[in-house]
Amino acid sequence: VALTAGAMLGTDEGALRGDSRGTSLPGSLPAVRPLPLEGIHAYADRVSAAAGETVRFYVSATHPYEFQVCRLAGDVDGPGADAVLFTQRVDEPVMQPIHPGSYIHIDRGLGDEAIAALSLECWLRLWDLPGEAAIMGQFDRAEAAGYALFVKRDGSVGFCLGDGGAFRQSGLHWTKPGALTRTETSPAATPGINKDVYGGRSVKLANWHHVVATFDGRTKELWVDGKLVDRWLHDGPARPGRAPLRIGACGRDGQADLLLDADLAMPAIYGRALSAHEIADRFQAQGLTRPDAANLWGCWPLSEERGDRVADASGNERDGRIINLGTWMIGGPSFQANVERFADYDPAADARRGHGLRLASDDLYDCGWQPTFEFKLPADARSGVYVGRFRFERQGQPRLYHALFVVRKTVAAPRAPIAFLCSTNTWRAYSGTPFAESWPDVQQSIGHAYINSPGDPPEFSFYWQHKAGQGSYQMGLRMPWPIAGPYTFHQNFDWRCSHLCHADRLTLEWLEREGYPVDVYADLDLHQHPNLLDGYQTLFIVGHSEYWSAEAWRGLRDYLDRGGTVVCLSGNTMFWRVSFNDDATVLECRKVDAPGSQAPPERRGEVWHSHDRRRGGMSRECGYPAWPLVGLEYMAVHAVGVEGVGPYLVRGADHPLFHHPHELNLKAGDKLGGSPHGLPQPIGHEGDVRLSTLAKVLLSPVPPGVSPPAEDPRGIVLLADGFCDWSKVTSGAPWDYLQRAVTAEPQRSATQVSGEMIYWERSDGGRVFHAGSVSAGRGFANDPKFGLLMKNVLHNFGIPEPNQS
Repeated sequence: VALTAGAMLGTDEGALRGDSRGTSLPGSLPAVRPLPLEGIHAYADRVSAAAGETVRFYVSATHPYEFQVCRLAGDVDGPGADAVLFTQRVDEPVMQPIHPGSYIHIDRGLGDEAIAALSLECWLRLWDLPGEAAIMGQFDRAEAAGYALFVKRDGSVGFCLGDGGAFRQSGLHWTKPGALTRTETSPAATPGINKDVYGGRSVKLANWHHVVATFDGRTKELWVDGKLVDRWLHDGPARPGRAPLRIGACGRDGQADLLLDADLAMPAIYGRALSAHEIADRFQAQGLTRPDAANLWGCWPLSEERGDRVADASGNERDGRIINLGTWMIGGPSFQANVERFADYDPAADARRGHGLRLASDDLYDCGWQPTFEFKLPADARSGVYVGRFRFERQGQPRLYHALFVVRKTVAAPRAPIAFLCSTNTWRAYSGTPFAESWPDVQQSIGHAYINSPGDPPEFSFYWQHKAGQGSYQMGLRMPWPIAGPYTFHQNFDWRCSHLCHADRLTLEWLEREGYPVDVYADLDLHQHPNLLDGYQTLFIVGHSEYWSAEAWRGLRDYLDRGGTVVCLSGNTMFWRVSFNDDATVLECRKVDAPGSQAPPERRGEVWHSHDRRRGGMSRECGYPAWPLVGLEYMAVHAVGVEGVGPYLVRGADHPLFHHPHELNLKAGDKLGGSPHGLPQPIGHEGDVRLSTLAKVLLSPVPPGVSPPAEDPRGIVLLADGFCDWSKVTSGAPWDYLQRAVTAEPQRSATQVSGEMIYWERSDGGRVFHAGSVSAGRGFANDPKFGLLMKNVLHNFGIPEPNQS
């Protein structure tokens, strides 16, 4: 990416080039209505970079700021010990707007000849429209008002025919309200858990509607579901005008506007007025057959099911580009989406599935900004977690903002004995408000309730729906993710607790403080290079390592099968399956049948991924369970720091890991990893347990077609319980293997754990130490014996304690 002119600045450790004069949008992207941003927002151009590579930073700012590039080190609760590689002051910031909303842009419209006859056809399923929206047409209100179909929130449909010039109200006719139905949303929360985390809106999905607008040279008609809804006389000429053809939007002053929240199928344009018989036939076809070629000016079957291009099947070369991606793999009007949970279903073999494209007026997966800075990492840059740091003031208060990225070693560099995997997929999944306001001071307490910036920019989380009710199935990586900042913590705690970056750093900083050589990677690195772990003695999986791709899962399996070792200080591990698009700029996750689901069970057929065509949802139901690799599976969620929770209670006190080379002097029932002050505990947020423990809370009946595993793999040794007295915990619940909340007796009290600590020598090869808790890393700061236990584990895995003979 070529930067505009700027001064080249050098330091002993790298070079930074900067210019605050960005442009609003790359020239390759058609103009979309801009949404200005208040505050400072930024992101790096990659999740992970190798030493010696150049990292670009994309910044939108309305406040002067100081920009730094830093390696996080030392203090996990503040920036005082970080290594600062570069600093530059920016006194003339530049705001770069965003341009949200997905639609299909087609450069080659109908030309500018008079229209003697016309039909517009589309299958449509409306979401919760904010107001008026455009279905399709060539229309710009100011100076190119041609033909268009519109819809309002009340379900009325508008059919416009203009002369291609300025808009005339006489050319637009509307049906009565209620011609189309739309989705209804209402507040809802998953029982037994924090609704701020997993709550959302329940959605009642509307029906598909077949919409046809015809013009025979004098009369306009509007048909819905094969029936004539309204008829009007058209007075005046009809010309397409010079606006581009858009599906799911129209133009306003040359920019795409009135973006549509809807699912679309088989849009088509004809150069004739369809007859009543033809319209009835097209309705009965339910979007499964393409129109006859006679006078067909454009038809988009939407059969691609991936990517950003749609082909015109009419032969007129009116191919389109999807702006801001949209969502594929949702099926068409004939699709019966209530696929059985454990059925052997194959979308490619379903002749009734059809094809649909889901549009959202707040879709955004790439800000499209111009780069503001670029920084060349030193060739010998130390692997670790890095940030682009922004220091500024807002409302008289000092603020910090971070654009985080991981630096890994080059392929040619010697490897450390330990590979450390940052849970970057999870950090992205919880993005929430990527354009949130910056929080005061260092302690950026946000929990799961974020304060959005003025103007209400889009919100993205795998736990929140789109504003119109569409489930969130994708997250863009070329976006800010302030939630991944190093000092973002839960709200309402006197001590600092996080399940994201801070949770990972608790372990990473202990390793570095104790002198263990470590190579740091992002989840994406293991996904793109499944053989990444070759040559490492041990892999650390830490924090909230919840989102795993099949490629990463197989890479870990192969590593273990070859005799590798794993230290897992994570909870809710490998719970959701994710995938990436070809250039790894979009993360996909389709949740169903568990807390945080974005697809209700009656639409389970939507959870097949567009990136790889494979089933989405819980990894354990997609063929990639956690337990065959790390021995435990997710069971429990609850608030941290509440009465009746934690710490670990020792069970296998005779195990060598408690005695060699460091003697911990622990006996059965002793506490481990807990704070001498009571808080914080190493047990909390979410936890993993053995299959035999999960079997104790299994609810009845069990759905047909599934037999939840109940026996532990051979060789697992229970070292300690992550204590939880469920009679005292009100903001949480254990969940059975099928992810049903256990809120009633006797199952709820069947076990007094929310996580378990195990050692496992796998029969398939490899060894695993698993602490079974998102907050396990807290043990290092709480209890010296937890660190000694970890040194014993590493010694057992062939990694001697540094500086020890």
